[in-house]
Amino acid sequence: MVILFYISLFLYISTLSIMTKEIDFDFWARLIVGKTFFQTGSLLNFDFQSFGPTRQWFDHEWGSSLIFYTILDKFGETGLFIFKIIILSLTYFILTRIILLRRKHKNQNNENPLITAPFNILFFILLIQSSLDIMFTTLRCQLFTFLFFTIWLYTLEKTRLEKNYQLLWILPSTMLVWSNIHGGCFTGLGLLALYILGEFLNKKPIKPFMITFFISLTVMFINPYGVKYVYFLFHAITLSRPNITEWQPLFSKIHLFKFFKFKLWCLAMVLISIFYLIRKYIKTNGDSFIEKTKSIYHNFDKTKALILITMFILSLKTLRLLPFFALCACAFLYDDIYTKIFNKKLPNTLNNFKELLLYFLITLSFVYTIKTNKIEGTISEYPYVEAEFLKINNLKGNLFANFHFGSFLAYKLYPNNFIFMDGRYEETYEPSQLNRMHIIYIGPNWHEEFYKQHIDYVIIEKAYGTLYTRLMADKNWKLVLASNNFVLLARKDIKIENPKIPSNDYEYYKKHKWETNIDWK
Repeated sequence: MVILFYISLFLYISTLSIMTKEIDFDFWARLIVGKTFFQTGSLLNFDFQSFGPTRQWFDHEWGSSLIFYTILDKFGETGLFIFKIIILSLTYFILTRIILLRRKHKNQNNENPLITAPFNILFFILLIQSSLDIMFTTLRCQLFTFLFFTIWLYTLEKTRLEKNYQLLWILPSTMLVWSNIHGGCFTGLGLLALYILGEFLNKKPIKPFMITFFISLTVMFINPYGVKYVYFLFHAITLSRPNITEWQPLFSKIHLFKFFKFKLWCLAMVLISIFYLIRKYIKTNGDSFIEKTKSIYHNFDKTKALILITMFILSLKTLRLLPFFALCACAFLYDDIYTKIFNKKLPNTLNNFKELLLYFLITLSFVYTIKTNKIEGTISEYPYVEAEFLKINNLKGNLFANFHFGSFLAYKLYPNNFIFMDGRYEETYEPSQLNRMHIIYIGPNWHEEFYKQHIDYVIIEKAYGTLYTRLMADKNWKLVLASNNFVLLARKDIKIENPKIPSNDYEYYKKHKWETNIDWK
């Protein structure tokens, strides 16, 4: 049944990966960096696509850019989806190995170890669903961080449980790759720091962990940009990002009535943890509260507690970090939950029938998804009609649009059009650039700020009623094109004679979405 579990898990991950079609807003910028490198042999250190103020760029995702561009260039969209499935499957596979590792250590002196099927697919379905909206987007560089994070968690657990400190060489070795693929490598250093503190409180050796920490930190300086790159990474993790929704707290106003699946998962993990603490308190010998508390503390795994508490707090602090708590909670709490809730003592025949039925349903869902879905990304949320209008009419000039769509518009319209900014707001632009965009969209003094920017064209979402209404009423601007969700505006003095009208056939845009005029050959 173990093999059946892994097949079911892989098929379930594959189904969700194929169904998740939205292309990440910054993915286009990754392709630009990758294409530039392979055509010129050098990495970008400035933004050539923007007409706004920029600065020297330390691209903490340059390695991901090379990987993504290579896969798309050699294997097409199907390759991208398969790669995502592989990364996610490896992440959850390593997670199961952590669980088995902890189970083996826990039962090493147990005469009656757990011999039933080690995993329940229903639990992992709930786990995946809890962080689905963050982990199962189309390809994002953070997927590498989830994978490396579980690799580090496995290595650290195996090291401390088996006292095999030679394994720690894996951490600086993987950091060499991780730090050049995604800035989330700091989660690895943070995890290692928690192990150092936890093992110190457990009164266990910490010297090997400390040495590994400093070696891993030193390895980060091996990158194309030098010392400034590491300084930038330190700077990036301190930014508040008040205007970026995915960095807002889980219970912030904008997310208060969202992400209910993760909130329920959190609540379940907290309640289960409280339940076991209370039960352990009741069973602990002692005449007073203080005596029982001291006894529990003395026998408690401080490393486990420290990691779970820290990851829980971080998941509440920012949406971006919630998968880390889900992964850690699964690794450290799975057996307690499995043995008490999911591991019902059913007759073997009935239990096998249950597993086979779940496998059949997941397989059926996978086959149905393959039959009814093309393995391709969607650009339905992008202003593709407006971009096509500018392209086919050869209209040149500065283009203002929401930074979410910046890299897409740069990818499709360079060199005729330069964008205001894209999603790399903290890397390539002056810190005030995002504030300028915020003022233009909703600020009371938007008019003064807007006209400082020397803008020729504007693509604006109709949903942003404030700016949309203001520009539609501004006599200096004229409506050029309107689609279901966007409008294209041009300065009134710009003449567009006998304009070509772009197609409304979405299939056309899907077919040509990866085409670009950016070509350094």
